[in-house]
Amino acid sequence: MNIENNGLEIDSLANTLDQYEEELKQKFGKDFFIHPEGIIDNIALSCGIMNIMLQQQIAKLAKEFDPETASGEYQDALYERIGLYRLEGKKTTFSCKICGTPNYEYAAGTITLRSQSDNNEFTNIEDFTTDSNGIAIIRFRCVVEGAVTVKNTDKFEIIKAPEGILSVSLPDDIELNTGREEESDIEFRTRFKNAKTSNIRGTRDAVYKYLSKYVDHRSYLKLHDGNSNPNIPTGCVKIIAHHNTTDNIFAQAILDSITYGPEPIGNTELILYDSEGTPAIIRFQKAAEIPIEISAEIKIRSGYYENTVANRVKENILKYTQEHVLGLGATVYAMEFIIPILETDGIEAVQDIKVRRGDTNQYLDSISLDEDEIPVFSAANISFSIPQ
Repeated sequence: MNIENNGLEIDSLANTLDQYEEELKQKFGKDFFIHPEGIIDNIALSCGIMNIMLQQQIAKLAKEFDPETASGEYQDALYERIGLYRLEGKKTTFSCKICGTPNYEYAAGTITLRSQSDNNEFTNIEDFTTDSNGIAIIRFRCVVEGAVTVKNTDKFEIIKAPEGILSVSLPDDIELNTGREEESDIEFRTRFKNAKTSNIRGTRDAVYKYLSKYVDHRSYLKLHDGNSNPNIPTGCVKIIAHHNTTDNIFAQAILDSITYGPEPIGNTELILYDSEGTPAIIRFQKAAEIPIEISAEIKIRSGYYENTVANRVKENILKYTQEHVLGLGATVYAMEFIIPILETDGIEAVQDIKVRRGDTNQYLDSISLDEDEIPVFSAANISFSIPQ
């Protein structure tokens, strides 16, 4: 067995037997060699096979005790030491409208639906009682794990139901939690690489990386815990975000990414369900969009049309805000917008410029937003005065 930079290299059986022969020659003379089918040959072959098997076992243990190459139960045991657990498979759940006998009680697991689009079957996971109109909104769970899709336009056939159930349909505000397969070794290893440091701050950085794909810019995401903000209660984490998806999907991402045990806090609360229908409360701080109004006094060069130049200035300002993103808790400086204005063809000078929040009446040289606010810019909120 050779130890290389990229791991262990197992000897071949032929090389092992050659080594035995060389060692025996030192004892019995250079003319000695192992005769095929001889007694010594059989003994050497048996020892060689045992040697190779031992090398294979050592190589396997070396692989499985390396967190970068471990798999299966070995991978689970290693990653659990830093509080990282394999994501279990989940079944898709969704809310469904039931129409049946008024004021009648039904038990969980008594109704089975089949999707007409993909033939997936679902059963109700909770007891329920219809109201005086015979209506109830209850949750159903797919019978198999995986990312089963349910859309508002889907139709369902009743496969099994107690007497009195008349019809099913999807409500307008369907509550959907898409399932997933059990996390694969490759997926688990990727998540481990983002969180392989054993302290909380390392795992906290991994949460940043995991959630970053749900925001359009890194400055739209902040995470505070007791280490970074003494005002955060012990055992809690506050995630502030201006996300680019639904609240439900972002909350699910938080549930999937937080592995070191803190309780999420914030102004937005959702109840998610695991594969067994057990509720989990997820909270985060949803960022508020603050419209920013810009007012400037500009001087236009002779021979240029005022409206044309003004529209070009607005376009340049908006392009500038897209290239120089102002994120959560940003300070908006009025003077900064002189740059895109002066870059506009037809502008001779900027004589004054101010900014204000859309929810106030006072124009200022700068505006400081709270940490859960982001500035939003639009052409409608940019105005000019053009002295003659």
